[in-house]
Amino acid sequence: MIVTIIDRLTETNPQIMREWQGRLTPKNISIASVISLVGQLLVYLYYQNLLPVGAGFSRYCTANPPHNNDYNPYSGLKYCIQDLNGQWMIISRLWWLDIFTFLSITGIFALLVVGTYQLIADLSGEERRGTLNFIRLSPQPAKTIFIGKIFGVPILLYLVCLLALPFHLGAGLLAGIPLSLILAFYAVLIASCAFFYHAALSFALATPWLGGFQPWLGSATVLIFVFYSSIFTLSGPNGRTPFDWLILFNPSFVLPYLVKSTFLPPDAVRYLGISQIFDLRWYGQSLWQSVIMGISLILLNFALCTYGLTRILQRRFHNPLATLISKPQSYWMMGYFSAISLGFVFQTLEPSYIFDNFVILSVFVAIFGLLILFALTPPRQTLQDWARYRHLQGKKGISLGKALIFGEKSPSTLAMAVNLAIAILFILPTIFIAPLHQYKLATAAGFLLAMNMILVYAAIAQLLMLASTNKRALLAATSIGILIIFPFLCFAVLRVNPSQSPLLWFFTFLPIAATQYATLPSFALAIFSQWLGLTLVGWQINRQLNRLGASATKALIPS
Repeated sequence: MIVTIIDRLTETNPQIMREWQGRLTPKNISIASVISLVGQLLVYLYYQNLLPVGAGFSRYCTANPPHNNDYNPYSGLKYCIQDLNGQWMIISRLWWLDIFTFLSITGIFALLVVGTYQLIADLSGEERRGTLNFIRLSPQPAKTIFIGKIFGVPILLYLVCLLALPFHLGAGLLAGIPLSLILAFYAVLIASCAFFYHAALSFALATPWLGGFQPWLGSATVLIFVFYSSIFTLSGPNGRTPFDWLILFNPSFVLPYLVKSTFLPPDAVRYLGISQIFDLRWYGQSLWQSVIMGISLILLNFALCTYGLTRILQRRFHNPLATLISKPQSYWMMGYFSAISLGFVFQTLEPSYIFDNFVILSVFVAIFGLLILFALTPPRQTLQDWARYRHLQGKKGISLGKALIFGEKSPSTLAMAVNLAIAILFILPTIFIAPLHQYKLATAAGFLLAMNMILVYAAIAQLLMLASTNKRALLAATSIGILIIFPFLCFAVLRVNPSQSPLLWFFTFLPIAATQYATLPSFALAIFSQWLGLTLVGWQINRQLNRLGASATKALIPS
């Protein structure tokens, strides 16, 4: 049966067989099996060693502790007693729950971090060896090839996890977790793997100029995210900020549902409290109080984001010179991002909390805007071809404005303005409706200034992408990074506070931090200066495009 399924799978997707041939060797299978089985044995022995073996205290004991000056009531330990048969009275469900939770967190780290590293390393290695170009020439669609990569490259990692599946499933059932919830957790874990793996492949295709640094940077980013979001889920209360949306991308977010289903006392478990989920609100609604609704929303979020990444992969794979996304796709992405992230601002009605959440939201939108910028900016050769033949588009009935807003090969500055306008149309009216009270004008002004700064960064990046150097993308990314970080370093060294010099903060990545201390003239001066700088950079971009668009014959004719 299994052999038949494998044969059919490899027939419909030859890329899977190509990936499996070099990895599923007897030696690799043996090593993966030993790692999985020995790891499970060590986990079992470790938790077995935590059970009481003598008089004293343990987390799994049932009796109330005696009055003892050496006992710490906040440690969570209980006094160990024996029944009439001499057996220690322990909470076996809690013991199995700890094993289940440990295996779950370990599996999340292994699948997301190691799997991400393997996929990026494999694709970047094929890019360096030149074999990726042969794959591009194959008749297989991009979707089939990347499905083969996702199912084939981490196959040994999948084997390690599959061998641990019976132990994990058994621990969950013995902890009293319903089978349906365990299967729901597996569904969320699979959905998260699909999202992160598609993101890893997109990152590998988008940043070939990073070379061998690609897998380390990609997997380190995932490791940092999973680590801090897991700590937040395990121990911290709900932060009531837009950061909570990011937590939804960690599969451990659904573990409190499973812990609650065991009906163990919260004082006994002492982690994964259900309040992290019940306190989460989206546009003021507690949508995650229902298990079915909460898990369905998490799966829907993964599905929509993964779909967007598949479009990036299909677009970039067969045409490495194409932008990662088209301009119309960027508008949909910005609208989705603005609508979703805005909902997590209103988790409280306290004006100061809402103002802080809008500060975080402006940073989110700015970062997402920069990602959109680099995904939209075409390479220099594409811009040169567009500038040379753009006069022909007028003859085809395509206006310059339409070409700049919807065109595939046109500069990205006007499209970035449209993206930021979409974010403003979503968020700015909400600022005036929200109960911000004395923070209302400061929030609106700060958000507008932040969007203007992103547009200035976009124009500078577009100008740098027209440079004649071969490292244009690295130059643009480094320059924008310096423009963002350097002012804050200077302010930290010189101790420039937003309350003392708000005008200087208006030209940084976070102008909203100083708007509540500024006056109307300083705000107007900042807006005028930003648009003046934007006009000058735009004039230079147009001048550079006109120079690039000149024909070779015209360049040789003396003026």
